[in-house]
Amino acid sequence: MLDGPRPAVEGPRRSLWVETATAPDQERRRRILAAVLYTLISAALVLTTLHVSGQTMSFVDEPTHVDYAWKVAHGEVPRQGSTLSPEILRLWACEGRNTYELPECGTTLDPADYPYRGENYNFGHPPTYYLLTGLTARAITEIAPAVGFMSAARALGIVWLAAGMWVLYVALRRWRVDPALALVAPALLPLFPRILHASTTVNPDALAPLAGAAALWAAALVIVEEDRRWWIPAVLAAVTTTVKVIMVVPFLALAVLLLIKAVRRADAPAIRRRFATAAVAILVAVLATYLVWQGIQAIRASGSWTNPVMGHNTEDVEGFPFSEWLPSMFGGLELASDYYVQYPLDIALLRGWTEVLNAIVIGAGFAVVVAFVDSSVKKSPGWLLLIGAVIYPVAVQVQTYLANTVPQYFPHVTGRYGLSLIPIAIGCIAMASAHAGYRRFVGLLIVAGWLVLAVDLGNAFHMPPLVVE
Repeated sequence: MLDGPRPAVEGPRRSLWVETATAPDQERRRRILAAVLYTLISAALVLTTLHVSGQTMSFVDEPTHVDYAWKVAHGEVPRQGSTLSPEILRLWACEGRNTYELPECGTTLDPADYPYRGENYNFGHPPTYYLLTGLTARAITEIAPAVGFMSAARALGIVWLAAGMWVLYVALRRWRVDPALALVAPALLPLFPRILHASTTVNPDALAPLAGAAALWAAALVIVEEDRRWWIPAVLAAVTTTVKVIMVVPFLALAVLLLIKAVRRADAPAIRRRFATAAVAILVAVLATYLVWQGIQAIRASGSWTNPVMGHNTEDVEGFPFSEWLPSMFGGLELASDYYVQYPLDIALLRGWTEVLNAIVIGAGFAVVVAFVDSSVKKSPGWLLLIGAVIYPVAVQVQTYLANTVPQYFPHVTGRYGLSLIPIAIGCIAMASAHAGYRRFVGLLIVAGWLVLAVDLGNAFHMPPLVVE
């Protein structure tokens, strides 16, 4: 609720931050318009990117993600030691990257001849994304056999990206962002290269924008609208955990923020209790969902298994891990500049764009906290971003330390683990710009970013195909 006198009766109600003159029918029409607009944008961008990047499988674990989706679509969930399916090994050999030493296309399907023993080392992810993607892609290939399984699975990025943009629009309206600004701000999402990559490859990260936008919406539900339905954020957090555990970071940040608010509201027992209840419910939902999946995996585990990628991006921990973790604790806000995209999209212009965008993201988070210093409500998105940026490097390091027989750590925690924070960062950019009277800045930023992307895609049309060695 807005700072000031509080009503005697709490409960679900329409956000005070949305203009009271906006009729429900008018807002409904805006949501329909937004859905159509975002679907068209997503379709144009995803299909164009897929065309210029070709069938080359992404260096970021795409063979394992395609295999997981394939297996689930055929009634199997991978486990420790599961090797890639013959169909995926064949696809990998013929559509691999030149950074891998792969067998010649069509020569062998022996997993031992492939990198990382030909194993699906991403078996540990929960199955929700793979179930949705695998079953849908299989249905598409049965209807249109000319469309390959991987192509169909990649094309679903249209749905995931459009859904993330639409939920972000709805969330921004809950945070009193005016209709025009709320409509255009989600166009920043695909201008983050990591989101563009996730939306055009088979990867559970494709759902990160949707998860982050849902967390921003849930935060408005609890903080702005003072809604007593504490179970809604908890259910959303649990569902997010079933997609990819690290994707739940915005909900964990929300729980931490609500606990802080509860401690500070000792003068209002009812509000304190509501914040604390919602926070505890989120934490319990995440922990319970995580433990259930880990229990299922433990039953199917093999005691003699060793991780084939151990030491690939990680190093051994010597003694206590804190000295090794510390340097990576301050990279959580590298949400734009730390990225990977498919060949041939990584050009100098894109790298320059991401450096500018990353500086704006960092500034926006602090700007919201400082600009709204007198409002515990309005500065909440800024705190969500900053708290989340601290949580995810710690979470990644702890998980890596515990998950291997030989304790490991990441010298550098990449920005892809914080993808679900990007919608909150965009919310901060929109709110800070509007508060400062620079609403047009968001529009200029979007135009500049899409021009960079247009040049990048246009250049890709003239690049030679990647030679697979």
